[in-house]
Amino acid sequence: MDKVALLIGISEYEPGLTPLPNAVNDVEAMRRVLVNPEMGDFAPENVTVLQNPQRQEMEDAIYNLYAHRDKDDLLLFYFSGHGVTVESGDFYFSTSITRKNQNKLVPTTAVAGTSVHSWMNQSKSKRQVVILDCCFSGAFAKGLTAKDIDNIDLEQKLGGEGRAILTASSSTQYAFESDGLDLSIYTHYLVEGIEKGLMWLMPLKRKLNNHIWSISVS
Repeated sequence: MDKVALLIGISEYEPGLTPLPNAVNDVEAMRRVLVNPEMGDFAPENVTVLQNPQRQEMEDAIYNLYAHRDKDDLLLFYFSGHGVTVESGDFYFSTSITRKNQNKLVPTTAVAGTSVHSWMNQSKSKRQVVILDCCFSGAFAKGLTAKDIDNIDLEQKLGGEGRAILTASSSTQYAFESDGLDLSIYTHYLVEGIEKGLMWLMPLKRKLNNHIWSISVS
C-alpha cells in the first residue's frame, strides 16, 4: 500500500484574475505536515508539489496521481486556487494561464472538473481524499460571474466509492487571506487540525467548518 499526494497551489494569474499569494504557502504547509512521520507519514518522494503550473503540467500531474494504482493505495489531491464555473454548470480548476475571451472562460487554459472526475473513477484506488481550498466566485474581475458554490454539488461532480471530499466553504465570499495569516483561512485550520492529530475526516471537517463560520460572522 502506497500513500501518494499531489498538492497544487496557484498564486499567479493572468490579468483579470485576482492573485492569491497565500496559495503557494498553502502547499508547502500541507507538504510539511504530510511528510512528518508523526502526522501524515507520507514518504517525501510520494508527495508532489506544483506551484503555479500551466494547464498541461497540471493536467498530467492529476492524471498520474490516479493512474496505475492499487486498490489499497491512499491518494490525496489538494488544490488551493480559483475554481471557475460556467453557464452549463461545469466547473474548472484554474491554472497560471487561465484567462477569458469576450468575458467567457477559455476552457483550454483550465483543467476541467469532468476530466478529473473521470480519472478518479478509472483509478483502481478505493481510498481517495480530495481537499479543495477553492473560491468559486470573484475569479474574474468583471464579466464572467461564477455561480454560487451552493449551486455546485461537488459530491456529485467529484464523488465516488471510497472517496472523501473536503471543501473550503459554502460561501461565495470565502476569504483566501486573513490578517496575520500566511496561509488561506481553510488551510491554516486544516494544517492545525492535522498537527493536533485530528486525522479522522469527520472530526476534522467539523472543526474546519466551525472555525470558518466563527471568522465569517466576526
